[in-house]
Amino acid sequence: MYKLISVGLLSLLSTAQTVAQPTLFKDVKLRSSRSATDRRLVDKSATLSFDDGAKQLIVKSSGKPVTIAYGDVSKGIFDVTTHMRGGVLGQLMGGVTGVLVQAKHVNDYWLFIEQKDGSHTVLEIPKEIAPAVIEKAKSLFGEKISEYETKQGDKVEKETLKDLQSKHSLKLAKKEHPMPELKPGKALVVVVCPPLAARNSGHGNQYKLHANDKVVAVNMMGSYSFAYLDPGEYMLASQTENANGLKTNLEAGKGYYFLQNTFMGAWKARTSLSQQSMEIVLHEMSGAAYADWKRQ
Repeated sequence: MYKLISVGLLSLLSTAQTVAQPTLFKDVKLRSSRSATDRRLVDKSATLSFDDGAKQLIVKSSGKPVTIAYGDVSKGIFDVTTHMRGGVLGQLMGGVTGVLVQAKHVNDYWLFIEQKDGSHTVLEIPKEIAPAVIEKAKSLFGEKISEYETKQGDKVEKETLKDLQSKHSLKLAKKEHPMPELKPGKALVVVVCPPLAARNSGHGNQYKLHANDKVVAVNMMGSYSFAYLDPGEYMLASQTENANGLKTNLEAGKGYYFLQNTFMGAWKARTSLSQQSMEIVLHEMSGAAYADWKRQ
């Protein structure tokens, strides 16, 4: 009997220890500002753990750990991210090898976590582990977790853009950081052009946003623009050395949020347009410079 009780206690202790072990996800990236004085966004290697014993979500990176109590989570949004494979590695390799590495695009996931006090944390989750992270988050937070239906653009023949030959001056505002606001009777279009991992903001090609027959926004890597358009059907196209776009119906009084994703292919700057959640685009905008552009 004593042996049976001992075995039972050891079994219960082993089970308790197993339950207490946090669920850990490696190879995650924390998307946050460079420092307290530099709001530009960078990716920091991180680990994500769900500690059910302590009821905490913990992100450990090279910076200060982020600890969020389960009860403080007000919402979480998973959103697909399109970026260039290879990142810094592909650019540093250079030559044909570097171009080949960079040419392959990757679709991972963002996880936007908002707390009850209004603060938020953004993580990039590799596609290989995303289903497990999504399942875990939904099991903990239920209806607070949603998956945004990201819309990816398709190839557009650049020569078909009627405003292709228009010229624009562009400088990045160093102090001004205007926030887009909804206006009655108009549709708000916000577009951010994130920089490549190893490139500085404000250098390189112009990335233009065409709305049907006219350029309505111009960016450089690391900048953002916004425009107010009449409601209706639009072909929105991001254009640099190539063009990529999607058709959408814009309604008055509503906001629409896009990224001009940046790539390098065959030594030329390339772009794709994606419609993302408001939360992700505004987070990217928070670390970008305002594009002060004019038609010449």
